[in-house]
Amino acid sequence: MKPEKFSNEYHYVMGARGFTLVELMITLVLGLLISAAALQIFYTSSVNSRRQEASSQIQDNSIFGFSQIQQHLRRTNYGAKPTSAHDEYFMNHLTPQGGVVLTAPDAPDGTANKWLEGNLSGLVLSSDAISKDLLSSSESTNSISNLAGIANSDQLTIQYQSAQEGMFDCEGATIPKDFYVIERYFVRMDNTMTPATPGLACASAIYSYDETNAGSATGIDIASYTAPATPAIPATPTAPTVPAVPATVKSNNLADVGTIIISNVDYFRVMLGVSSSTGFATFPDRSRMAYMPIPASGSLELNQRIVSLQIGVLARSDNPTVTSQANSDLRFTILDKAEVALNGAATAGPTYLRSVYESTVLLRNARGGL
Repeated sequence: MKPEKFSNEYHYVMGARGFTLVELMITLVLGLLISAAALQIFYTSSVNSRRQEASSQIQDNSIFGFSQIQQHLRRTNYGAKPTSAHDEYFMNHLTPQGGVVLTAPDAPDGTANKWLEGNLSGLVLSSDAISKDLLSSSESTNSISNLAGIANSDQLTIQYQSAQEGMFDCEGATIPKDFYVIERYFVRMDNTMTPATPGLACASAIYSYDETNAGSATGIDIASYTAPATPAIPATPTAPTVPAVPATVKSNNLADVGTIIISNVDYFRVMLGVSSSTGFATFPDRSRMAYMPIPASGSLELNQRIVSLQIGVLARSDNPTVTSQANSDLRFTILDKAEVALNGAATAGPTYLRSVYESTVLLRNARGGL
């Protein structure tokens, strides 16, 4: 009986040694599947997080800056002056101090009141005629583009008069009441970023218009302006005395690099809403309005007027992110530019989240017209 007992104990010990090879393989496979699922969840969450971050970056950069530009565009043409043919609300390339700046005086020799012509009537820059490079232009050489087949973005130059105290230009400078401001929007490299990236910038000039100076041989030089003095404000029970500020000469920035309004902009496009209707405000249904690219200087017909603006930007995120398409497969439609691709440099670069923003702005200071 003892041998039988020993045999039973031996078989018991042998049967309790552990997993079989098949069981071990199944366990390893299950472990790998669970690990793979966990890694997939982690990867998906990471990708979604980066895409949400990229989307947030575009919104923070673009929507705020885009809203600011819209506010300034609505001021366009306030303070314009009439011509012999039309009142100040009929805005075109002939309107003195007109809102959409298409023309500047050429100052031909031997002409009386030589600076009194064009949208920048009476104005000079550093004692010389204002360069056409600073005017509104389609595919301006001042404005870079990251799109294939489109070498340059547009440049939009607008003008308006400050109607009240406390207004600011696109660079954040205070505009004295009744002074004019010129704002130039264009795309340039933002060298404050590492690496440098293109961004939508604005450069501005503030000036005070005086008929006598405008018609003089020297004109009004917009290289600088004199901010008027402000009187002291006496103290109140809740506020201390505000000291007086003397008149101050300040430099303008119209021909310089300006300030970045929207970071990471691949392309900027502008369309003009043009109408031949004189009674645009009274009969808007008869406006016969059409949108066109910014024309060459002075190429508008005399009976055409600008009543609205369309602007569009192609913006991208700050940081690269995973996208479902390669850069070479991406296509965008920005206003009249349909199904355009990125250029070679942008295609070869990292993948970013990109989005198009567009807006149509009716120019309320250009709705009348006789």
